[in-house]
Amino acid sequence: MTDSDKENRELKTLGRVFDIKRGATGDGPGLRTLVFLKGCPLRCRWCANPESQSVKPQVMYYPKLCVDCGKCVAACPTHAIRSDERFGLITDEAACTACGLCEEACLYGARKLMGREMSVSDVMETVRRDKAHYINAGGGVTVSGGEPLMQPDFILALLKACKQDGIHTAMETCGYASWESLAAVLPYLDLIFYDLKIVDAKDHKEATGRDNARILENLKKLNMAYGGEIIVRIPYIPGYNDDIMTQEGIYRYVGCLKRVNCIEIMPYHRLGESKYTGLGREYALSGVPQVKKQDITHLIQLGEQCGVPVQIDSK
Repeated sequence: MTDSDKENRELKTLGRVFDIKRGATGDGPGLRTLVFLKGCPLRCRWCANPESQSVKPQVMYYPKLCVDCGKCVAACPTHAIRSDERFGLITDEAACTACGLCEEACLYGARKLMGREMSVSDVMETVRRDKAHYINAGGGVTVSGGEPLMQPDFILALLKACKQDGIHTAMETCGYASWESLAAVLPYLDLIFYDLKIVDAKDHKEATGRDNARILENLKKLNMAYGGEIIVRIPYIPGYNDDIMTQEGIYRYVGCLKRVNCIEIMPYHRLGESKYTGLGREYALSGVPQVKKQDITHLIQLGEQCGVPVQIDSK
């Protein structure tokens, strides 16, 4: 197989994408295109993108846009849509075949299929619309999820295609993946956002459904093997990791990793709460107030004491 044949095959590699956002800021330098992939091994109680968790396509329901006309119900060939007193016209995922007919039938945008198969070429067609800006004014592509490394062949092919076009690349990962999958993409990444929620294994499992042995081990290996920029992201979640001892434990752990550029604190917000309603699910942190940036500025000083720069996300 020639290099050209291999490249063409990689461009045809399929992935399951649930969103692409152009002109984004804050997830890497400059204006960026964010590519969100389906599937995540964790079930963080505060997850702001519950539609990213399952690798399967799902139908998101927006009750505020629904006029209860019934067209979606009539269009569904498997009778997967049912009325729920709390959530409205939700979709039974076990019966849904993700055909998209309910989305097509809705005239008001109250239903949206989250997760479609796209080839690398499909994604690159959108990415290249802003290529001139990336090259001339900075920016690039950031791959997120879900967990991108749950689709290792697709993300590898996508990152290769970006680098062949001279585009800056970044990836956000929870770190729960095989080292082989993570190591394979390193040559094609300029920046890694590495999520680190909690250092204690028991507390981590209670909050996310998984222990963190693999996450911590991969971060150590990344610190040794990767030559690009690493930013550790910590979601600051009331009741889970907001006490000083837990925060200090994370900072001291990260402070020993010399390749990590800084820690970025992501204050808890409730922007994803309505998505749980749209999927017919309960939101575990209902009633927990959002965290304001000005209330946690003391963490910057705590980071200095632990030998690691700390910045607070302002999005």
